[in-house]
Amino acid sequence: ELGTTAIKIGQALSIRGDLLPAPYVAELSQLQDQVAPFPTDVAKTIISEELRAAGKGSVQEVFTSLSSAPIASASIGQVYKGVLPDGTEVAVKVQRPDVVLDIALDLYFCRIIAPVYKRVMKLNTDFVGLIDEWGAGFVNELDYRREAD
Repeated sequence: ELGTTAIKIGQALSIRGDLLPAPYVAELSQLQDQVAPFPTDVAKTIISEELRAAGKGSVQEVFTSLSSAPIASASIGQVYKGVLPDGTEVAVKVQRPDVVLDIALDLYFCRIIAPVYKRVMKLNTDFVGLIDEWGAGFVNELDYRREAD
């Protein structure tokens, strides 16, 4: 039920025992491998729209088969198994709906809250800088084309 950014921040904090008490770190570590998939019909609609927008044709023209359920799911998206007309098996990654907007908005609010958290918890950590680093990492993770190259 958590949003993408909350999951990503939770995953990052799950290895930062210097920032959070141990019980929180233990609970957040569950986010490392327990992200529920979003509906396949939504994913396949996104795949279809993006193929058409890129001028590649329909899902049926690009893939001879596409798995009916994701083979993996993560905070930013999920993966389906596809087969190209020449028989090559490929991973078809699709982002969660509105993930870019959600991350941008969440990071904006985190940047507002970070100085308050730092002051209240009396910590000597550059939380705004940390959030900016996470944001850069999110942007890199969202660029599936760069990953494919």
